[in-house]
Amino acid sequence: MSPVAISTASRSRLRQWRDIGLIAGLALCSGFLVLASLPGPVAGAPIPLAAIFPPWVSGEEAMARSLASGARILRQGAAPFVVVLAPETVARPSGALLMLRLDGLAGCIISPEAEVSRS
Repeated sequence: MSPVAISTASRSRLRQWRDIGLIAGLALCSGFLVLASLPGPVAGAPIPLAAIFPPWVSGEEAMARSLASGARILRQGAAPFVVVLAPETVARPSGALLMLRLDGLAGCIISPEAEVSRS
């Protein structure tokens, strides 16, 4: 084997490892960027949470499950399977699919009757 052939093979192998290192480095850096962009703690008054249950759960059942978890209920949501809970509540009620903050969702989750009664 000639020295040129060995040199070419080793260069090819080095390029391959360099490419693998670059891809691994990019994946690692993008993971750090995702972690850095996650929201942190929010200062200010706590915002109520909406517990979203499956649509086949009745309003009474959603309220009962929320109470059983020790949550403080503020009001019923726009749909019967939505319950608005006090912000101090940390435990997710059993059967709840989502726990959402009401920052931008208040118009979708809070019933119009609740808004009229607060005014």
